[in-house]
Amino acid sequence: MKGKLFVACVMLSISMQVRSQINLELRKADNDQTVQLQSLLVGADGKYKPTFLITWSGEWCFPCMDVIKSLGNAAKSGMVQVLAVNVDKNWPSIKAKGYHTSSWSNATNLYADSELKNPFSFYFTTENAPLIMFFNESGFIQFMTTSYEIRSYHFTDYFGKEFIWQDWSGLNSYAWNYYLEHEEASAVIPTTDSEMTKALEFINRSIELDKNYHNTDTYAALLFLTGQYTDALKTAKEAIDLAKAGNLDYKGTSELIEKIIEKM
Repeated sequence: MKGKLFVACVMLSISMQVRSQINLELRKADNDQTVQLQSLLVGADGKYKPTFLITWSGEWCFPCMDVIKSLGNAAKSGMVQVLAVNVDKNWPSIKAKGYHTSSWSNATNLYADSELKNPFSFYFTTENAPLIMFFNESGFIQFMTTSYEIRSYHFTDYFGKEFIWQDWSGLNSYAWNYYLEHEEASAVIPTTDSEMTKALEFINRSIELDKNYHNTDTYAALLFLTGQYTDALKTAKEAIDLAKAGNLDYKGTSELIEKIIEKM
């Protein structure tokens, strides 16, 4: 899982000694109240809270919302908080469309008002959204990137599996990424393989939380890699039934079935 490991390594090695005591001001999306970033990062106990800050736009960056949704789902773990900062010039029109309430949960919604005394744009560019920053438990920016591809599962090596244990989508993404990296494997991967064991653990947990087409299809794919062709075929057909019920495209699953039959 190259992507996941890369992010984890960056988080462990980056040394941006930039603390949150920059006098940065934002506005709360629900009541337009002016708040300092510092006040959002420090809890009532005076300690820093591990925090992801992600910028987004409802005018030109819909992929940003996918990043926030994924990390917001991981925030169910209670291990981090998520600050979603809108950078559109016309916030009222974006707010009226309800993106920040219907597209994700578990995030504090803010916007970067350029009229503030010390606006977000004074410290960071608002033109490269999503800007993703992680403030660690010491208040330092430990990780920063501008990537549409960041998802919660990328951080499991850093936080542990508990980070996505309540997030069926993150668990599924982890397992699916494993499949993509091994789908051309020339030999059957045993279930005792440590990485396969983890992928199976994650997909089973995902199904336990919310059984749907996506994770059932992933489970079928993993069964295929382990050589359990009869079970893989049965599970793939089950995935197609779920896709039909939800009016979803299942072309990929049909192609998987063809691969399974070739091996049987």
